Amino acid sequence: MRAIAYSMDLLIPGLYIWLLGFSFRIGGSVPDDMPYKYPGKIHSNAGIALVLPGYRIFTTYQGTYDPTQTSDTGANSF
Repeated sequence: MRAIAYSMDLLIPGLYIWLLGFSFRIGGSVPDDMPYKYPGKIHSNAGIALVLPGYRIFTTYQGTYDPTQTSDTGANSF
């Protein structure tokens, strides 16, 4: 999930799907933990995102990647 949050946050092209702890990722990137660990987190149990080249993103996730957020503010609809 951290790799999906990282890839969506940096708008790295790919297809990302997550559902109840299971995640599927085509494209994207693994977080670079140097010089610090990427703290972002997805606050949703289910969602899908498509990031295209040219910084275009289509996603069901409307929340933030802030690790201190405690509730889900995103819309989870398919």
